[in-house]
Amino acid sequence: MKVHPECYNCFITQAIRSSKLHTGNKEKILNVVQGVIRKLTNIDHSLPPPIISEEVYETIRKELVVDDPYKDIKRKYNDIAKSYSDFSKAKIKNSENKLMCALKLSLAGNIIDFGGEMDKFSIEETINDTLASGFHINDIEIFKTKLKDAKNLVLLADNAGEIVFDKILLETIKNLYPSLNIHVFVRGGNIINDVTVEDADYVGMGDTAKVVKTQKAIPGFWPDFCDEDCRKIWEDADIVISKGQGNFETLSEIKDKRIFFLFIIKCRVVAQFLNLKKFSKIFLNNNF
Repeated sequence: MKVHPECYNCFITQAIRSSKLHTGNKEKILNVVQGVIRKLTNIDHSLPPPIISEEVYETIRKELVVDDPYKDIKRKYNDIAKSYSDFSKAKIKNSENKLMCALKLSLAGNIIDFGGEMDKFSIEETINDTLASGFHINDIEIFKTKLKDAKNLVLLADNAGEIVFDKILLETIKNLYPSLNIHVFVRGGNIINDVTVEDADYVGMGDTAKVVKTQKAIPGFWPDFCDEDCRKIWEDADIVISKGQGNFETLSEIKDKRIFFLFIIKCRVVAQFLNLKKFSKIFLNNNF
């Protein structure tokens, strides 16, 4: 999906939020916001919002003189999410439908997001609600059919903290389909609270899947930004699990039936695009 007028408000809100993590000085915060506004005056409206975010956050980093504004928050939420690991694994073990349970928990982890419109969230409430109510769109039967013959699966990671629940999902899939070869794509650099190699290593993702660093620091995935190795893994994938709204915003531009979007709608623009309500829970094959 391409940038909408409402996205401008989101970019500016992110600039303010990022700034307040490091300073309470009004003038410094205004300088960051003004720098972002100047950058936004020349953006290409044909691009998806996550691609534009690269320049927005480069401006924020330069103005704040901070390489990773969300470094401490990412570590904090990786630790919080890890505290739910035993609970999550026990839920899956005792579930009659282990794959469905793991998908629900992975989706619940998507609530950990500092790049959207939310001011606050509760991981525990989201887990309980998701386990009880499930998905508003659920293409798990298509997913299971594809898994039967799949050799290679790629998960496009989204946020720190969330990656813990993704790891548990991939462990569950691996237990059910032991011959499956699994890769996890992470961001090419620091952007909001999105997963980098450092975050993936911290939660032990390498024990479950091969971690692949993409080439760009954008909060979404765009195949054209892959290097040769990354591109080959992408092209060889039989199934792609696209976690999070940012990956949806980029890949909804590509008609690729291998992709399954797994996320919570946190944005009015995305809700309107899918003709659903905000906070709808989605497991959607990219064939809509």
